[in-house]
Amino acid sequence: MQKNVGNSFGKQERLFLTKQIEQLFSEGRSVTSFPLRIQYLLVPASDQSPSKVLFSVPKKRFKRAVKRNLIRRKMREAFRLNKQQLYSVVPQGKQLLAAVVYINNEVADYQSVEKAVIKAFDKLKARLEECNI
Repeated sequence: MQKNVGNSFGKQERLFLTKQIEQLFSEGRSVTSFPLRIQYLLVPASDQSPSKVLFSVPKKRFKRAVKRNLIRRKMREAFRLNKQQLYSVVPQGKQLLAAVVYINNEVADYQSVEKAVIKAFDKLKARLEECNI
């Protein structure tokens, strides 16, 4: 498994298969750090990437696609820059499926999104380390 990925966020790190998404939301657990909720599930590794992630902003809360895309860009950037701390705790031979869902009703600035990502990663790391022991 490739642990030394760098700061890119390529196709191999995106979660897009319907079966995996359904499995994630039916069997996964969640961690909340306002304004984000991360739904996650550890599965046997299917490829080189230590994780597969999707980003979601509900249409119910933000009618305009421009705002949804802006929030999604902020979440992707915060994830991309801070993913190394999460990858360090994913066990060998496993892959982390994750969905990052925006749960706020207002557009947040980048700093608050990045703080939420870091805080959620800390909670998620604690849970993953607890499961690995």
